[in-house]
Formats: sequence, C-alpha cells, structure tokens
Amino acid sequence: MVLPGVTFGYLISQRTKNGLARVKAEEKKLGNPNLKTDNRMPIEKANAFAENLRVTITSFIKNGFTQRQIVDELNRIGVKTPRGYEFQLTTLQSVIKRLGLSTMHSK
Repeated sequence: MVLPGVTFGYLISQRTKNGLARVKAEEKKLGNPNLKTDNRMPIEKANAFAENLRVTITSFIKNGFTQRQIVDELNRIGVKTPRGYEFQLTTLQSVIKRLGLSTMHSK
C-alpha cells in the first residue's frame, strides 16, 4: 500500500538507504574489492602512451605552441590516440596532465 503523497522513487530511495545502513552496521565492505587491480592495466597503458609523447609535446611547448596548435601538429604528422583516432584537445590535455607538464607561459 502506497501512502498518499509518497512517490515510488521515494520508496526506492528509502529501501536503498535502509539497506546500506544495515550493511554498514554489519561492518561489511561495499564496492568492488578488485577495482584498483582492474584499473591498473589501463592506467599503465595510458602512462606509457603519454611517456612516448613526452619529448614531442615538450618540444612543442618550448617552441611556444598553444594546445590547439599542438593538437593540429600531432594530427598533421599522423600521431593517433591509443584507440587509433585523431587527437582532440581533451586528449592532449589528459596527456599533458598525466606528464605533469604545463603550457602556461610566464612573461
């Protein structure tokens, strides 16, 4: 029986909260215990990919290229992402962040 003014979503929310509280009270661990292990391989591949581009990207940065110019140049010379696509600005930004580089120039 559903009370007037009580939505179905509210009931689902309450059941979920009650269930999580019960599990917490039993001191059970929640989540995937293998998550760090499962994520290690893609992270290692991404780090290796970024490291392979370190010299190239650092060179572009030292020559004053903007991020958009770096993307254009990487695509012009045929560098592909790990999945085989052309570079996008967000891909470059991820690589730059992963390498701990900065394209900001101080004057």
